[in-house]
Amino acid sequence: MEITRLETVTFADDSPLVNTERDIDLTMLQVHTDTGLVGLGETFPQAGMEQAALLGPIADEVLGRNPENVSAIHDDLRTYFNYYGHAGAEMRAMSALDLALWDLKGQVAGQPIYKLLGGACRDSIPTYNTCYDDTYDFRDEPVELAESLLADGIDSMKLWPFDEFAEKTRGQRISDDDLAAGLEPIRRIHEAVGDRMDFAVEFHGLWALTPAKKLARAVEPYDPIWVEDLIRKGNFDAYAQLDAATDIPLCISERLIGEYEFTQAIDTGAVDIVMPDLCWTGGLSTGKAVASLAEAAHLPVAPHNSGGPALHFANAHLSAAIPNLYLMESIRDRYDGWHRNLVTEGLDVVDGQSELPSGAGIGTELDRSILEREDVTVTERAR
Repeated sequence: MEITRLETVTFADDSPLVNTERDIDLTMLQVHTDTGLVGLGETFPQAGMEQAALLGPIADEVLGRNPENVSAIHDDLRTYFNYYGHAGAEMRAMSALDLALWDLKGQVAGQPIYKLLGGACRDSIPTYNTCYDDTYDFRDEPVELAESLLADGIDSMKLWPFDEFAEKTRGQRISDDDLAAGLEPIRRIHEAVGDRMDFAVEFHGLWALTPAKKLARAVEPYDPIWVEDLIRKGNFDAYAQLDAATDIPLCISERLIGEYEFTQAIDTGAVDIVMPDLCWTGGLSTGKAVASLAEAAHLPVAPHNSGGPALHFANAHLSAAIPNLYLMESIRDRYDGWHRNLVTEGLDVVDGQSELPSGAGIGTELDRSILEREDVTVTERAR
């Protein structure tokens, strides 16, 4: 079997197919073969850059190769990209390719990907909801949102009420008034639903170390399951300093790239929850390796899942297969919303549990009917 064509699918800014409140600028990838099998992958959030990498240097390397040789292709591309920088658009594009190659490998074997990764460790996958929600805004309607999630059987959520205040000082300090305003939705949720709802607090790496310590102390009385990316990635010693300032579990890894960065972060002893993004860090190949690194350090994994349907399915395969899963991220208005515009099969979350993907490979295909739309652009590179 040989790779004959790479095909990227991108969407206009105003496309109703991808109706998310954030413009994630999704790139879907189809890897075509001479057998007729097609593998599905994706990445985000800079489609132009990632498309250029896929149809340029990646196509140069993989056209004509056997897609079943996932490890060899992965290593060859990583070696090449390391020559001029190991991260960025090239790694995101390589991640999309890796997902598609695993999809093809599963189709050839006639098995779901998770069975190729070692088989199922669970019958269903516990999830939490990241609150990009079309119905309720966690800033203005936090109680209504929490109660709506509980009614759906979802008892864990993630919100980010402090981001707007970081813009005032470039994340260098936060006033007591802004601190109180950021805590308000957390306080209201806690008072209304109490221990029925677990929550995590996301900070998107916007804060310097000194205000990060203050923020951690402020949310600590509410007992979050973790605080996420309080400080910008890169200085691993700063992670250890932050860890010494709080007893809250720290999630520091969404933006880390490859096994080497995850190893350095885990070695600080500051990371309590490991969060790889399969669309950024190197695909399922790297995600499985990172999960093993975390397992060796007695740490749980909570995969980052803020993209499109291929990532959602890929995370379900990883989450099914690894013994050290904590929770899988999910976004209600995506898996029950616009994801279903793009692919032939969805992946349901019922009572806070995701079903395991069924069928060979990743478990879904791109809906070919969208390729003729004016708000969809299809670009290819053939052998």
